[in-house]
Amino acid sequence: MLRNIDVDLLRAFVTIAELRSFTRAGAALLRTQSTVSTQIRRLEDLVGQSLLQRSPQEVSLTGAGEQFLGYARRIVALHDEALDVVNARRVSGAVRLGVMDDYATLVLPGILARFARAHPDVELEVTTGFTRDLLNDLGEEFDMVLATQRAGDGRGQVLRREPTCWAAAEQEPVVPEGPLPLALLKAPNMFREWALTALGQAGRSWRILFSSTSIGAVEAVAASGAALTVVKQGTARAGLRLLDSDSGLPPLPASEIALHLAPGRQGAASAALSAFLGEALQERE
Repeated sequence: MLRNIDVDLLRAFVTIAELRSFTRAGAALLRTQSTVSTQIRRLEDLVGQSLLQRSPQEVSLTGAGEQFLGYARRIVALHDEALDVVNARRVSGAVRLGVMDDYATLVLPGILARFARAHPDVELEVTTGFTRDLLNDLGEEFDMVLATQRAGDGRGQVLRREPTCWAAAEQEPVVPEGPLPLALLKAPNMFREWALTALGQAGRSWRILFSSTSIGAVEAVAASGAALTVVKQGTARAGLRLLDSDSGLPPLPASEIALHLAPGRQGAASAALSAFLGEALQERE
């Protein structure tokens, strides 16, 4: 019996194998966790083998999965390279992109690698930081900024909607009584402001246990069990449990991911990157 494997199934498998998390893989692939889980079940049915072992802490490869991973990586890479080369038109120039840290770490690496293959003559410089600081420098330091903003803000080209959630360590069963220990990004930061405003309006006491300019550091402290934090649902690190309304914590505003372009600064290279990001990041189910 002839078995044809969809490249999207292989891409999902490779991404999960590298990130060791269905949640983080879903964020990187811009798909829901349930969609990614369905893709892996379809792939395992096609190959007739269990490829991944799932546990509350992480996802690991089975023996068959380890054997299969190298082939899957090569097929996906060759597929992408072929499409990029065929569809690319020769563009040159320099582009300076500002982007928030979590998307730069989790979502963009594969997308930017594909862009570099498709447009080898474009010089791309990427800088990470807080959205507010990046937007302040749009047009001066950056030709475009990929930003997090409140849903419905009305600025930029909106690419994705990102639910904002309270999060705690997976092993922490309940939200603690008394002042809530918080791990948050340093001020001024939108998520920090949302969290403190929501708690103040709800009459909940709090204390800042840890603050940092690093999203990774803040989420690591929360994953250790020392504090609560606020995350984007799609990019929360492994080891965090997203808290729903049953936790007793006040709701938070939804955020969205938008691409902001510097007026009058869109040469051929910038236009190519903005179109590439727009296509790659448009929300999919």
